[in-house]
Amino acid sequence: KPSFSEAWFHSNYGLTFGEKYHFDPVFRTEQDREARRLLYGRFGQAGIGEKDPQPQPHLEICGHRFVSALFGCEIVYQDDQAPSCRHLPVTSAADITVIPKPDWETNRWAQEFRKQGAILLRRYGFTDAVINHGGPLNAASTILGGAALLYLAESPEIMGRFLNTIADVCVESYDRLTVAFDPKAAASRNMFIGNCPVMMISPRTYCETVLPVDLQLRKRVQKFGLHHCGVMDRYLEAYKKLGPLDYIEVGWGSNVSAVRQAFPDTTFDLMINIYDLQTMTQSEMRKLLANMVRQAGPLSCLRDVWVADIGPEVPDEKVLDFVEAVDLGVGLMATGSST
Repeated sequence: KPSFSEAWFHSNYGLTFGEKYHFDPVFRTEQDREARRLLYGRFGQAGIGEKDPQPQPHLEICGHRFVSALFGCEIVYQDDQAPSCRHLPVTSAADITVIPKPDWETNRWAQEFRKQGAILLRRYGFTDAVINHGGPLNAASTILGGAALLYLAESPEIMGRFLNTIADVCVESYDRLTVAFDPKAAASRNMFIGNCPVMMISPRTYCETVLPVDLQLRKRVQKFGLHHCGVMDRYLEAYKKLGPLDYIEVGWGSNVSAVRQAFPDTTFDLMINIYDLQTMTQSEMRKLLANMVRQAGPLSCLRDVWVADIGPEVPDEKVLDFVEAVDLGVGLMATGSST
């Protein structure tokens, strides 16, 4: 199913996603309910949104930049965008070696997480305390900025140690924060790596410097997933070492058949770029998505086909065409038809 960006909700309905949204957890929860109701009013015929949405409180207090915030990055809020962050003022690899690890008792963001968690538990009786850690390389890229990739090439030993520190913080934040507000999480660590920047480095660099850290993180987690929003093909052999994987979010443009061959029993989420679909006819879109669904099969191992962060420039018709094309592809596969 599609997801819609902050800009889409702000442009169409005036919803705001600035500091109030992220620092007032009750406001955030109620606005999210309203957002799902608005989606139903607009796209309910396509199965999007909810007619009578119930509270789904969560603790994304700075979007997907929580790990960066823990390390001291300034978080920037905007009414029509997800939070971003300003990277630390690092000017050399030597500066990386003195970046302090967060203190879980005094860190501002750990305290804010606990504060909002307590508010949500009192108000609703539960909350989703999952943290989108992003993964070691993803977090390093936001903590250090674009220079992270330069340091990865020039100072792999220093970057390797820093990536390991980030991995430690990811696991510790799960144990110290997530588990405290989600009793079900205590039974087993359930985490994923978001490897968005991997496509900007070579498979060799990934294998030599990043993969060893990802493997160490994977060994500490019972249930493990992988997000790769770009073309996965060149990294499949390396990624196989991370198995078993509970799920993979397969990036747009990947050879889905090759990913399925590498991970025959793993649940797939297929990621679609709506902006590429906009130039297609409805017939072309149906053919493409039906083929992707077929390659991702069997249906028992396909969880979702989704578009992330649809913006206000995308016409409603394209959203409906996408949902219809996916439903048609799933239906054809379920009946064993190829047309």
